[in-house]
Amino acid sequence: MIIKGTSCYENAKNGNLVSITGDGGNAWGFYGNAYKKMSPRLYLWQYYDQNPDNLTDEELIDWYIEEFYNLRLKDLNPDELMKALSEKFGEEIILLCHELPGVEVNKKHFCHRRLLADWITLETGIIIPEISIDNSGIITSENIYDLKPKIKRLIKKY
Repeated sequence: MIIKGTSCYENAKNGNLVSITGDGGNAWGFYGNAYKKMSPRLYLWQYYDQNPDNLTDEELIDWYIEEFYNLRLKDLNPDELMKALSEKFGEEIILLCHELPGVEVNKKHFCHRRLLADWITLETGIIIPEISIDNSGIITSENIYDLKPKIKRLIKKY
């Protein structure tokens, strides 16, 4: 298994951790492996963070999903991505970002790591759970929202 799961910096204390944020997780005290090719561009994060058009959470998240899909996923071959991750980081990777997980899709809990994970699931059938992993390596599954219906609409659209 190439990707063991996704998590946030706060909930992942052990394992083959790989940040997918633009700064590699440094702003959150993470200085491990990073794969910045899957990070959002700065304009995407800034618009999302500042919400200058006062969009609702749902509108803002839909905008972000479409922008990220067009920026990073639309032309990406999932098999090539998995091969690149495996070659660079090995097996049982835990993809990291900073937002805490949540059951509801809202601005506080939405994260592009789950967008990437759900896209991989749609494209390959590989299920990538949201997990927590403590210092001793004990893994706990986290309940998380499902972005696959939104991604399916984009796949059909483009």
